[in-house]
Amino acid sequence: MTTLVTDKPRDYELGDHNDLPAITGDILYEGAAVGINGSGYARPLVAGDVFGGFALRQCDNTGGTDGAKNVRVVARGTIILNITGLTIDDVGKPVYASDDDTFTMTAGSNTQVGAVRRYIADGKASVEFWTARAPATVTNSDIANAAVSLGKLAPGITPSHIAVKAGKITWSGDGASLVEAVVGVLATDILVATIETAPTQAAYLKAAEISDDDEVTLTLSAANTSNDAVIAYTVLRAAA
Repeated sequence: MTTLVTDKPRDYELGDHNDLPAITGDILYEGAAVGINGSGYARPLVAGDVFGGFALRQCDNTGGTDGAKNVRVVARGTIILNITGLTIDDVGKPVYASDDDTFTMTAGSNTQVGAVRRYIADGKASVEFWTARAPATVTNSDIANAAVSLGKLAPGITPSHIAVKAGKITWSGDGASLVEAVVGVLATDILVATIETAPTQAAYLKAAEISDDDEVTLTLSAANTSNDAVIAYTVLRAAA
């Protein structure tokens, strides 16, 4: 790496407009939310695209090749949008787009275009929007507002299963097998269990399974006639 040892004049771009190479065979209409696809070309936004701004004027590239025309966009500013799910307490919360003219407060696999700046009416707000900027720090409130989802995790850190329930079962019935109601578990879930408090009869946990929806079956190697065993469990479910 070589550092500068003399002045180096650079070309600077001023203002909040940008020109993006348009995808072939499509029209970007004035006012459309513009997405940038995986190949780097601008198109009417598709959920999951990188947000490129709002089209300042129509760009018709139906007869051209990729990049034959540029679409002029407003890259950052404030815009009035109709937003599904918006209520008066959403000021400051993220706004997402699922296509070039559908905006929502729901993250899902959608593309964030900005944040609510001013509430106007239910379903309508002034939105501060922006394009390329450093990722914001994720706070606890962001997580609580469902701004972090499985769809936003890189493949290498996306879990195959998530914990959906955990608890403890105190033995009852004097036997070696116990069927216990655990509301919310599904027959397709995975049950992980261990003995937290050992039974007086010194039995070990022989088997633990989800025998049906809302039901688990635990089996000890010997009857727990004293009913003092405590089994701790975690239920895992395939990530959606």
